[in-house]
This record gives sequence, structure tokens and C-alpha cells, in this order.
Amino acid sequence: MASQQLPASQLTILHYLYRFRFLTSRQISKLLNHKNIRLTNYHLQILTTHNYIGKHYARSLGQANQPAIYYLASGSIKILEGRDGIDKRALKRVYREKMRSQQFVARSSFIAEYYLHLRADSQKSAHTLHFFTKTDLLAHPYLLHPLPDVYFARVNTEGETKRYFVELIDDSSPRFALRRRIEQYNDYLEDGNFEETTGHPFPTILFICPGFASLIYLKKHLERIYNETSLDETEIYLATQEQAFAGNWEMVEADE
Repeated sequence: MASQQLPASQLTILHYLYRFRFLTSRQISKLLNHKNIRLTNYHLQILTTHNYIGKHYARSLGQANQPAIYYLASGSIKILEGRDGIDKRALKRVYREKMRSQQFVARSSFIAEYYLHLRADSQKSAHTLHFFTKTDLLAHPYLLHPLPDVYFARVNTEGETKRYFVELIDDSSPRFALRRRIEQYNDYLEDGNFEETTGHPFPTILFICPGFASLIYLKKHLERIYNETSLDETEIYLATQEQAFAGNWEMVEADE
């Protein structure tokens, strides 16, 4: 099947997998706004047959009903290379996608789920959403490195824009790594590169934690150092994954 003969829906699936890395069929169906998941599965089957995409099944005990998770396979490279918005560096990783850890796959799937949540919420509140995954952000060298997990902006009906960096915290992240990441944000704030390049205020930082243990540690650490660093020049919020979907964020303030 030549690339120019791929239906628009199948090309869109490849683009979404390029951006989000790992997606379930349910997520892909929602992204495509398909009312019937059978239509989504039809396109996924064709793409799988031609080695444009691969899939993982959860086969461990107690996970038999988990949906397959799809990712780009080597056949997608010729389809995507040279297209607008595609970074050659990102395509090189396609050969290793099937070997990613379960933690990485779960992280990618969460980002897609959060995007779907923000998209639905933005539609209800009449906001315009601009959402960038880490893959999308490769095109912006002025950003903090390592890159944030997500950058998004929401524009209300009056044209006012709020911008956010999102950091996902892993269960396995040691505390020194969390402190180092906060230092990197502080250094990035101090050099003023974001404001100078974009002309926009520094985005709000959102930390999404796997549970309350990491959230409590991060909050206490940030409160201790807040007034002693440049972090007080922006807003910082924390939430567990469940709280993030519910919109229950805890704002960081200086420790009294």
C-alpha cells in the first residue's frame, strides 16, 4: 500500500502515535471522534497488517481484559518522513518502540488520557486548547531540557491565554532526582529564555504525582525553597493523577 493511498483516518492515526507514542484503541477512537469503535479497529487492523503499527497485549494474570496498546512500527517511517511537523530524530526511535518499559507505556497513555480530558473540558468551557507532547516540543530548542512532558495553552473567549508546563512524576523517581528537576526549572526561570524568545510570561508549572507520598514530599520541599529561589516568579500546582482529572490542584506557597 503506497503512502499516498492511505486513507486520511489511517494517516491521522500514525500522526497521533507519532505524537503520543502509545495509545489504546479506545483512545484512538476518541481522538478520531469515531462513534463506533469497530471503524477504528478496522483501520488499526489494516495498519497492523502492513507493519505500519505494532501492538502490545496485556497477558499477565488479572489483565486479560485490558485493551491492546498500539505504537509505530518500522513500516511507518517511509509514510511519515518528509511530512510537515515530523522530526527525523523522533522517527529513529520507532525501531525501539516495541521494547519500551511498561512504565514508559503507561506514562504515554496517561498523557493521551489527560489530553482527551483537557480537550473535552475546553470544549465545555469554550476555550481553545493548544497541546504539545514532548515529541511536538522537539521543534522548539529554546525550551527547558530535558523537555517537559507536556506544554499546553488555553485561550478563553476574550483572547486571554494561560500557559502550562506539565511534569509527570514516576513512582520510581528518587528524591534527589525530583530536587534536581526543580533546580532545572529554577535555572530556566532565571535565564529568562522562555520570556525572551516567546514574549510571553513564564508558564504555570503543574506537577502530577502518582500518589500522595510524592505529592507531600514535593510540596514540602517547594515550600521550603520557594522564596529563596526564582520559583516564586511563577505559579506551581501539584496534584495526584486522580486529582488532576478532578481539577483539585494544590498551590505551592512559601513556608511560613
